[in-house]
Amino acid sequence: MGLLSSLRPHRRGSSGGAQAQWQWSFLDAVWAVFLVAVVVFLALVFTPRRGDTLAAPAGAVVPPCAASEVDLLPCEDPRRSSRLSREMNYYRERHCPARGEASACLVPPPPGYRVPVPWPESLHKIWHDNMPYGKIAERKGHQGWMKQEGSYFLFPGGGTMFPDGAEQYIEKLTKYVPLKSGLLRTGLDMGCGVASFGGFLLKENITALSFAPRDSHKSQIQFALERGIPAFLLMLGTRRLPFPAQSFDFVHCSRCLIPFTAYNGSYLIEVDRLLRPGGYLIISGPPVQWKKQEKEWSELQAMAQSLCYKLITVDGNTAIWKKPNQASCLPNQNEFGLDLCSTGDDPDEA
Repeated sequence: MGLLSSLRPHRRGSSGGAQAQWQWSFLDAVWAVFLVAVVVFLALVFTPRRGDTLAAPAGAVVPPCAASEVDLLPCEDPRRSSRLSREMNYYRERHCPARGEASACLVPPPPGYRVPVPWPESLHKIWHDNMPYGKIAERKGHQGWMKQEGSYFLFPGGGTMFPDGAEQYIEKLTKYVPLKSGLLRTGLDMGCGVASFGGFLLKENITALSFAPRDSHKSQIQFALERGIPAFLLMLGTRRLPFPAQSFDFVHCSRCLIPFTAYNGSYLIEVDRLLRPGGYLIISGPPVQWKKQEKEWSELQAMAQSLCYKLITVDGNTAIWKKPNQASCLPNQNEFGLDLCSTGDDPDEA
């Protein structure tokens, strides 16, 4: 029986020519309820909602943003952040405008914008006019971050701790961390710059999610995204990072300048929450064997030991630890007062 015929009421004649009686089958009732539900759903979807402050009236033209607002990030506005506390970098975290305060305007592309350079070529170069900001090239060009050449920005693949290139740096790490074995799939690159480290890991089938705060190099994440590398604005401050527990196979910091042992080790504890059992913590740069940071380096080693992390190597200014595979060794006697979280603490809440 077809759809239309099944919706027809059935007629049953009685003896003696009595008036026909109508009878609905169970399937007919189901189809009727279904059709009513579809009508209600469509009405809800296409009915304008009240209180949507960003919705433009029917037929209205949304104006373009002012030139001064083109690079404004509503939740990363320095005008708001400058009034907030600097304790634990609270002012660098996300602080969004109240409802109705955000600008309702369209962000135009920069003059001369072109279709982005396709991947994988974009790992090495992007159009200058798509990201016309040369401050990083001027300040960090000597470290291999990026440089301008004609109508392009070029990315040699370097970083502050690996000016000779990410590929060479990755080869160095591979002696201690199985980055090319297929065992590691996800990583978190903290304080990533223009994310060359994460970009060059993609060919190893590793997705390294890179993040950095909005700071004096405010366009660094924009460059990473224009290159096609997963990255976003984020600050390790007063709140947990927005990931569930045990999300990453390794955490990497190349001169990220995060004070891991400060505030009773809050930042190292957050790294521990994010690392999977058997995962790797890689720190290149301060405080690892860094002049005038001997105390911080000693504290970092002691705290990692309190968490039962195994120190795999200290190679120059690079230190690598491995998180234990088994359950946490806490509680134990340690100078930092580290202990297990209460049973009421949700490790995935962030």
